[in-house]
Order: sequence, then structure tokens, then C-alpha cells
Amino acid sequence: MSAGWATVGWLAGRGGTTDRVRIALTAVGAALATLALLAAATVIAIDPDDGPYRPEVLAQPGLHVGVVTALLLLCVPVLGFTGQCARVGAPARDRRLAAIRLAGATPREARTVASLESGLAAGLGSVAGAALYFLARALLADPVTGMFTRTQYVDGGAGMLTETYAGTGLLLPTDVLPPVWTLALLVLAVPVAAAVSSALALRRVAIGPLGVIRRRTRRPPRLLPAVLFIGGVAGLALFSSVVQVFGAGDRPSLLGLLFFVLLLLVLIGLLAGSATLAALVGTFIARRTGSPSLLIAARRLVADPYAASRAFGVLLVAVVFAAGAQAYRAFLLAVTSPYENPFYRQTMDLVQLVILVAIALACLGLLVAAAEGVVTRRRTLAALTAAGTPTRTLRRAVLVESLLPLFVAGPLAAVAGVLTVRGVVGTTTGDYLGGRMEPIPVPWGGTALVVVITLAVALLAVSASLAFLRASTDIVELRTG
Repeated sequence: MSAGWATVGWLAGRGGTTDRVRIALTAVGAALATLALLAAATVIAIDPDDGPYRPEVLAQPGLHVGVVTALLLLCVPVLGFTGQCARVGAPARDRRLAAIRLAGATPREARTVASLESGLAAGLGSVAGAALYFLARALLADPVTGMFTRTQYVDGGAGMLTETYAGTGLLLPTDVLPPVWTLALLVLAVPVAAAVSSALALRRVAIGPLGVIRRRTRRPPRLLPAVLFIGGVAGLALFSSVVQVFGAGDRPSLLGLLFFVLLLLVLIGLLAGSATLAALVGTFIARRTGSPSLLIAARRLVADPYAASRAFGVLLVAVVFAAGAQAYRAFLLAVTSPYENPFYRQTMDLVQLVILVAIALACLGLLVAAAEGVVTRRRTLAALTAAGTPTRTLRRAVLVESLLPLFVAGPLAAVAGVLTVRGVVGTTTGDYLGGRMEPIPVPWGGTALVVVITLAVALLAVSASLAFLRASTDIVELRTG
């Protein structure tokens, strides 16, 4: 029996409690992504005659690219969070898709139901994000009094004149609205991307009337991501030598391309190599520990390292940028007085805010992943409880499984961020000040603080997921199919 689009849409909106939770969480992630994209589009639409605005990074046209880049990078942890949310209740969803097949739907229609469900959830979130955007514009539309900076082009655009004055202006660019087609495109882009990504994730899934078969083999993690990570970090740490080898010193486009490629190698190696690191850590601990909780966690890391890597991969990327920001702060402190210059102060405050939001979103994704792992393995946890394993041992095992790879990878990511920035901006101030060579101090304290804060927030997030453990260790869960 072939189902029409109306029937497929109706089926996509139906489901149990876990399906509704997945839809709600996916909508939240889509709303945040839409809000960030609309904010970036607003910054792009700012003209020199608009404003003035309180943040100096918005008053300087040359800095708008940096603001837009920060907003787009903020979408990375949002997408990671959304991806984790899409996995909530996956077994129940698979059984529901199998039931749809029993009712006469084709495998393609069953996959379309799952894809359309993600698209509808993201569409609701996208509309909510657009509503929040226009609400924020209305609430922040009133002028404020303070010090403002205005930049104007002079000599037919050949130069710029910047002046700072006391007066009235806007806190944010609420007087600027991107073109309607841009707003519509961005609002539609998020649900379309969610539906496409869901369809790609299900491309190797055969949905049969008696169950769901995932046509893939569980291959052990490879060492190639580690090679990419080490190569990218080494290239950025020795960036001046790489520039000389490629002759990119007087070619800005090639210089930017080299930096982007090396940074991409670092991030790909970090994300793809998280599974390798989790498997290695699990193997090392399992062979040497006598603690039941450590043994359970280590064996779980070895059995499914990809689950752990999905949980903390995006968080490691946030640590790289946070540590890099600390290194760049040390550079600014060495070559100027950022705390006496409002521009540098506001710039660093914006960077720190974006990074804190990114870490918080990544930790939310870790919370969702940990909770989803507890609920998915409820039959195994119930069997361990029935065999006499204390609940406190299982609690420690869940904490260790989620945090142990992060304790190892977090410092590595922080060191990578510091080496990246120091390799690009240099380690001495002589080239910038034109005087005696002075070393730029390594921000050990700030970098260590980034790692400690990240681990502490991750610990709180994973601890919150333990609320699902009591229900998942109930003996009744042994009957779960």
C-alpha cells in the first residue's frame, strides 16, 4: 500500500513520549541555529550610515567579518547538540518504523517518515527562532545613552575616519533588517538541512516489517585521525616555516588558505580521532584496573567508542577555540593595552561570551548523549543490578565512561589551541613593537582554567543524566525488547 504525502506527514507527527522529547529537543537546537544565522545576516546587512551601536566591534566595518565568523562558529556546538537530540529514543523510533512497514508502507516511505519528522521538528524550532529574533529586535529598539564610535569613509572610500563621542544610539543593530528573501532562506535552510541529514543517516538502514537492520560493520577506530591532528597542530605551530615553504608571505589569499586547511585538519582529526582515543583509553584502563565501576566503563568504551566520541567531540572543538582565545589574549596584552582600549576589551569580551555559550551548548549535548546512553542500555543495567551490582557502582561507571576520555583529550585540545595561535601570531613582540624582542608569555593559568571549567561543567551535565539511572535499573526493564 502506497502512502501519500499527507499520510506520511501525519505519521511523522505521531509517536510516544521519547519521540515527543526528541522533537522538542531538536526544535530547541534548530531555534538556536536560526537565531545565530539571522544575527549573522543582520551584521552583514549593516551599512556605514547605520547606527551608531554601543559595541565597537559593530561600529568598525572591518570587524564585521569577525563577528559573523563567531556567530557561524557558534552554530557548530548547536548542530552537535541537535545531532545528539536526534538520537534520543532511537530504538523506539526504529520499532515504530517497523510497525509502519507492517502496515504496508514501503522502505522508502518509512525512511521518509523519519526524515520528515526531523524536518518538521526543525521547522517548528526555526519558526520559534525567527520569532525570538523579531522579539529581541522589538525589546532592544529603544536608544541608549553612552559613548559611541562612528566610522565614515572619506576621499571616495580611500580612507576611513573614526570618531568617538558621547550621545545616544542603539545597543544592537535593531535598525537593520536583512532582505526578506534572505530571512526566508535562512529560516527554511535549517529544517531542510535537518531532513537531509536524517535521510543521509538512514541511507544504510533497511527497515523491514520484522525490525530494523543497519547495514554496517563496526570497524575499529583508525590512527589516521591522530595523524591528521598531529600534522595540523605541527603545521600551525610552525606556521611561519610553512609560509616560507609555500612562498605565501606576500600572497594573502594563499596565506589564508594555508591557515584554513591546517585548522581544518586539526578539527577533523580531533573529531574523528575521539573514537580512537576513547578505545585506547578504555583498553588501557580495562587491562589494569580492579575497580568494578572502572572496568564497566572501560569495557563500554572499548565496545562502542563511537558513542563516546559523539558525546564529547564538539566539546573538544570548543576547548580548542577557548584555549586559542587565551593565547590571543596574552598576545594582545603583550603588544597593547586592551584594558585601556575599549575596542580590545569589547572584542575579547565578545569572544569569551561566544566561547562560554559554545561550551555550555556542547555540555548540553553531552548531557543528552549520557541520558540517551543510560536509557538505551536499560536492559543491560537492569541485568547488572539483578546480578548484584550496587547502584552506586553503576553511577560511577556512567560518570567515568562519559568523562574519562575528556580528561585525557581536554588538555590535548587546549595545548593544540595555544600552539595554533602562538604559531600564527608569533612568540615575541619585536615584530609588532619595532623594539627589543620580548617573549609573549604562555597563558598556562588561563588555559588550565579553561580545561578545569570545561571538565566541571561536563561533570555537572553528566551528573544530571544520572536521574534516569534509577528507572533504567528497575528489574522490570529485563523484559524490554
